[in-house]
Amino acid sequence: MAPIDFSFAHEDVVQKIVHDVKRLSDESLAADKGVHDIQHAARKLTEKHINNITALAGLSVGVDGFAKTFNESLKEARNSASLGVTNNKDFVEDTVIAMVEGIKTKKDLDEAILELKEIANQKPTQSKGFPGAEKMFGDISATRSSDAAKMQKVLGETTDIKKTVEELTKAFAPAKAGYKEVNEALSAYATKIL
Repeated sequence: MAPIDFSFAHEDVVQKIVHDVKRLSDESLAADKGVHDIQHAARKLTEKHINNITALAGLSVGVDGFAKTFNESLKEARNSASLGVTNNKDFVEDTVIAMVEGIKTKKDLDEAILELKEIANQKPTQSKGFPGAEKMFGDISATRSSDAAKMQKVLGETTDIKKTVEELTKAFAPAKAGYKEVNEALSAYATKIL
C-alpha cells in the first residue's frame, strides 16, 4: 500500500483551521454585538425624536428586520458548525474506528467500502450570509470526504485485508487527533454563537 496523506494528520494544517475557526468566531461575535448595538441605538433615537421627526417611525422596524435576518444567518452558521462536529465524530468513531479498524471478513470490507463511498459523496451544508463559514466548514467537509475516498480506494484494491486494515489504522492515527482538535474548535464556535 502506498502511503496515504490525511490532511488532518498534519499539525500545521490543523492549527491553521483551528485559528481560522477562532477568528471566524470572533468576527461573528463582533458582528452580532454591532447589530445589537445598532438596534439599541435605533430604538433610543426613535424614542427620543419621534414626536418631532416622524420619519424615524420606520427606523426601528427596519433595523429589527435586518437583525432578525442576521440572527437567522448566524444560527445557520452555528448549526453548520454543529453538524460538522457530528459528521466528523461519526466519520472517525463510527466509520473509521468501528467499521474500518474492525474489518475481519470480506463482508465487513464490502460494508466499510459502501459506508466510505457514501461519506465521500456527502456535500457540505450551506451557510447563507456567511461565506467565510460556508467556505471553512465546506473545506472541513471536503477533507472528510477526501479521507473517506482515499480509504475506500485502498480498501477496494486490497488483496490482504488484515495487512491493509493495519496499515490504514496506523496511517490514520495522527488524523484522529487532528479531527479531535478541529471538532473542539467547531464546538467552541457553535457554543459561542447565539
